[in-house]
Amino acid sequence: MSAVQVAVTRKQLVGTSQKRMEDPKFVSGSGRYIDDIKLPGMLYAAFVRSPHAHARVLKIDASKALKQPGVKAVLTNDELKGIKNMPTVEDEPETVATPRPVLASKEVNYAGEAVALLLAESKYAAEDALELVEVEYEPLDPVHDLEAAMKAESAKVHDYAPSNLSYHFVYENGDVEGAFRQADEVVKVDLVNQRIHPLPLEPRGVIASYDSGNDLLTIWLSTQDPHGMRNSIADVLNVPAAKVRLIAPDVGGGFGCKGSMYPEDVAVSYASMHVGRPVKWVESRRENLLTTIHGRGQKQHAELAVRRDGRILGLKIKIVSDAGAYTTGLNVEIPKLTYKMGTGVYDIGAYMAEIFSIFTNEVPQEAYRGAGRPEAAYLIERSMNIVARKLRLDPVKIRQVNFIAKDKFPFRTPSGYTYDSGDYHGNLQKALEVSSYERLKAEQREARELGRLVGIGLVTWVEVCGFAPGFGQTAAITVTKTGDVIITAGGHPHGQGHATPLAQIVADELGVDLSKITVVHGDTSMLPWSSVTAGSRSAPLTGSAVLLSARKVRDKMSKIAAHKLGLKDAKLAFEGGKIFPNGDGGKGLTFEKVADLAYDGEKIPPGMEPTLFEYTAFSPANYTFPFGTHIAMVEVEKETGVVKILKYFATDDCGKLINPMVVEGQVHGGVVQGIGQAMIEEIVYDDNGQLLTSTLADYVIPSAESLVEIVWNRTETPTYANPLGVKGIGEAGTIAATPVIVNAVEDALSPYDVTVERMPLRSDYVRSLIKGSG
Repeated sequence: MSAVQVAVTRKQLVGTSQKRMEDPKFVSGSGRYIDDIKLPGMLYAAFVRSPHAHARVLKIDASKALKQPGVKAVLTNDELKGIKNMPTVEDEPETVATPRPVLASKEVNYAGEAVALLLAESKYAAEDALELVEVEYEPLDPVHDLEAAMKAESAKVHDYAPSNLSYHFVYENGDVEGAFRQADEVVKVDLVNQRIHPLPLEPRGVIASYDSGNDLLTIWLSTQDPHGMRNSIADVLNVPAAKVRLIAPDVGGGFGCKGSMYPEDVAVSYASMHVGRPVKWVESRRENLLTTIHGRGQKQHAELAVRRDGRILGLKIKIVSDAGAYTTGLNVEIPKLTYKMGTGVYDIGAYMAEIFSIFTNEVPQEAYRGAGRPEAAYLIERSMNIVARKLRLDPVKIRQVNFIAKDKFPFRTPSGYTYDSGDYHGNLQKALEVSSYERLKAEQREARELGRLVGIGLVTWVEVCGFAPGFGQTAAITVTKTGDVIITAGGHPHGQGHATPLAQIVADELGVDLSKITVVHGDTSMLPWSSVTAGSRSAPLTGSAVLLSARKVRDKMSKIAAHKLGLKDAKLAFEGGKIFPNGDGGKGLTFEKVADLAYDGEKIPPGMEPTLFEYTAFSPANYTFPFGTHIAMVEVEKETGVVKILKYFATDDCGKLINPMVVEGQVHGGVVQGIGQAMIEEIVYDDNGQLLTSTLADYVIPSAESLVEIVWNRTETPTYANPLGVKGIGEAGTIAATPVIVNAVEDALSPYDVTVERMPLRSDYVRSLIKGSG
């Protein structure tokens, strides 16, 4: 049987746009989210939260609340017996670990931090009783401003820490001093990349139900990482992971913020084990803005050693990152991603980076769509435009002068990454053609002759994604006795549309119709292991695991079919629901027939195990590095400072495409979020550490009426890092859109010779630039 060859009719569906299989459920209101789940005997949790950004907790008195009808328990950290603190970073050099109880017991370090958990028979009874829990605080000086927090005389967030420095990191590669000595100009850039909120449509939520008879804790969690959260919660609870089952139902958006474990997840789980009843908690929108992690939050400085022709000889960057109140793995790693991607698409031989991560009395800063890479693209792409203006060079030309050449790939960057493949010149050229760039410039000249402030922005971006070395992704495929195909995916979607592309891969490999395929995910009992859905990993990793599993199934089915047909050296094709000798469709077997044979031990080759089930854990040796060019045209209203986007073009390269329609949808969503940061979104605290943007009336996000058509196109440069040749696209729009809009606005304001140093570009700030220019 080993000589049997398999021929598959490939690319019938992969590479084509197919409507999303999962959408009918969602558009008909049949999705099942955390708040749709109701269990018998369920209690409802609410959290007592600190009104202070920084204070000692002196006393908690729940006696009045416990007398209220329907209130069953109030738990403080003292009642959470036998559990650990929340995770921190303890083994990184120059990093301060921060012991953090699940419920703050001695000190609160940001407004909204939970100090007690209240359980009641209804959500309303729980919320009403919160006001009766009396907490005595001793207010302490809050730390809010990053620059002030770095000074020796500043108040400290943590008394046990030497200062407010969470961690410090320095990296250098190449002859940096020599590059700056040889430079014709040294251009300095200072930027603010403000705190923003991931703001998924569905806020966080968790349900826990403990079965004492089986000693099994079942958790339903709105998460991007079912196995990771199962393991983390079990660890803090001090119970074996095998005694915890975690189910992620439909998730209404994550954008990074649901890839982490929160104190509420642990507290609700403990509460169910404590009272022996199911417990549910779903956060309000105010809680979401107040206590879910924030993203970005960097002050950025760059110095570029340049020649007069625009060639960048050396680059120094300094990142001051707002860590928030606690050290976590992500707020250590995300600024490092910024430095690792700091040189972007450019061939810069000398590079130095320094990172300061600073404690503040604010919510911890962690992952938001792109997580470190949007910050890197913003810094280098804003810097390139500022250098171009300083040297009076065309922003297109300065990029072309500095691009990594196509024949240099794989390319080792000065930060240590190996870019897999790229054609930056080709992608930029296509973007210029798609946007009719010269015509845009002509339109801009005409508008300026009429006194209008019209600007054109350009960025050429690259990101690292498909995070894989050391923690890949899993998938399994089952073919039932009746020939139905079940894909069990390790990656868990939260709006991306995983099911359809994964089904397309399998349909091509096995020659079956999409209607025969079901995709399941999100339950830790389905697979032995999986990893987080983030970092544009789903197509490169989950897709590859699915592909390899499908090939294993196909190989086994080909041996069964050959055995039944009495073939030894035939080449078998999988097509149209049949398995047959290549070129002889009349002699084959139906897919269903071979599936049926697979479950009969007497009808399969000797020594073969019955059933059709294959599992793959895919972990490639390298990341993937998609790239692209975005171009925008904007107009600034001179009298008011209002910015209007006139045109937007995106030309991206994410390697091979599985489903172009799904890819384009991901780009559109990312672009809108990137525009939101550039123009209107900002987390704002006052000097006392109180959140001023605590409702959607204050924290504003883009609406459809404020946007324009996003004209999308692509180039295709496959990667060698996975068998599909795909690179990932989920974060591309967010990475590119923010700097391209700011570059366009700065270009519109070029008659005033101003530099845009911060975001968002609200009308008051833009108007102040115009007025301040004199």
